[in-house]
Amino acid sequence: VHSAQFMEFAEVENHDDFHTNEDGYIHTQDQRGAYIIYDVALEDLKELENQLLLVASQYIEKDKSNVTGEQFSGSNILGWAHASVDRCAVLLDLWTCETALLEKKCQLLDVYFEAYQHTLDPEERFALAQAITDIMHKRPRFDLKLEYFVNTYKDECICLQLHLQLLRDIVNQQIDAQREYVHKIWREGQRGGISEFGLPYNVITKQLISLNASRPTLKNIYLLEFHPSLGLVCLIPKALEYIYQEFYSICRPKTASKASNLEKQVLQLVVDEWLTMEKPETFYSSQIQKDLFAEVLIEDPVLVQEIALSLLEVGADEEKKTGNEKQLFILDSFSTILELATLRHRLIEVATESARLARFYKAFAMEAGFGEFHLYLRPVHFESASHREKADHLPPIFITTLLEDDSCVDRYIPSSLPLSIQEIDSHIGKLSFRTRDGVMQLLCPSGIRNMQLILACQVIQKNALLAAVQQASFCYLVQPPHAPDIKVS
Repeated sequence: VHSAQFMEFAEVENHDDFHTNEDGYIHTQDQRGAYIIYDVALEDLKELENQLLLVASQYIEKDKSNVTGEQFSGSNILGWAHASVDRCAVLLDLWTCETALLEKKCQLLDVYFEAYQHTLDPEERFALAQAITDIMHKRPRFDLKLEYFVNTYKDECICLQLHLQLLRDIVNQQIDAQREYVHKIWREGQRGGISEFGLPYNVITKQLISLNASRPTLKNIYLLEFHPSLGLVCLIPKALEYIYQEFYSICRPKTASKASNLEKQVLQLVVDEWLTMEKPETFYSSQIQKDLFAEVLIEDPVLVQEIALSLLEVGADEEKKTGNEKQLFILDSFSTILELATLRHRLIEVATESARLARFYKAFAMEAGFGEFHLYLRPVHFESASHREKADHLPPIFITTLLEDDSCVDRYIPSSLPLSIQEIDSHIGKLSFRTRDGVMQLLCPSGIRNMQLILACQVIQKNALLAAVQQASFCYLVQPPHAPDIKVS
């Protein structure tokens, strides 16, 4: 059932129930404040008890200290029944581990639930509800070949803790980014009028609250502060599952404990990568960082609005328009600004992907015996090429021959990664989003066409790098196992 459609059913009686947390215990209360327990919760508890009893019985039977070859004889009944095993201790360990697992689940669910309360899009709310449900029903992956179950629970708790650490950091950073964006819009205060239509509401910074009344899991927010972009949190569990499945298909763990350990390593890798991730603009030169990645002008909605109004004034001065022509001109002008902002966003996105793929490409090239120059190979210009006596000699066919004959390539290694268009045409590659005049030049028809060409070249380079990296990484999967060296005497 999507979103709040369940409220339409007349038989639903728990519309006004609420939950509290006191000393680590979660209580459910109805609209009159009476403590209640749902019948479904009791059924789930009974099912959990049965599962835990089965797990405990399985590991009790694994005790072989008093079992001998005469286990079925009448003289060894106590050994056959594993009477020496302390069943109370096993159950205590099991309930302790289960409690720790449920506490980790609650902490992770609190983050997803707070993000859910910010979300307005029905599909995103449904996806977040599905993610919450999946976490609630997630069970430990018991490896029945192990001697005991404590390590299994420990690995599952570590996975949940890493997931929580990653999710909390991402959401908190997103809240900070949203607050900074809203502050840019309303730094001069609200003036009213049609010019403010469509902008996000200003945040009244007077009273901080916690959406999770029991224990705040994210940043405290203000009373009327909403961040609908947190609905994109629903993509995080899908991305983590995809990454895990990729590693699973490569490593192919044989047991449940190895699969759990693999997930733990994958989550640790993701957390480390997130915490040490470099800013995408650092891969490029300082000039590109200023002209393309700088957020001083193009990321400021107030300044972009001023540019749009000045664009309309320039068009009005050039030719007097009336009626439908004026409306079409206004529509075309705003469409051009929107297209330019979209092209810049896509260019930054593709350039970031190209930079990360370039790092992998360099690593594979070095492993294959080439230098870093292999990423920047380009033909030698005619005026700088060396004279050769045998002009009819065919050029090298395979790239490996360049290790001996490099006269037809330029082993150039730039100090920073250039944009793809700059390797072809340096004039078209000149753009600037940090000055008003630079943006106005890009808003003309030729500027839009140049931006489209720049983006197309960057996409081609990214796809070429992606194909090369995939081809190189695929070699690891198809390598035949090395035959052992056998010496015949």
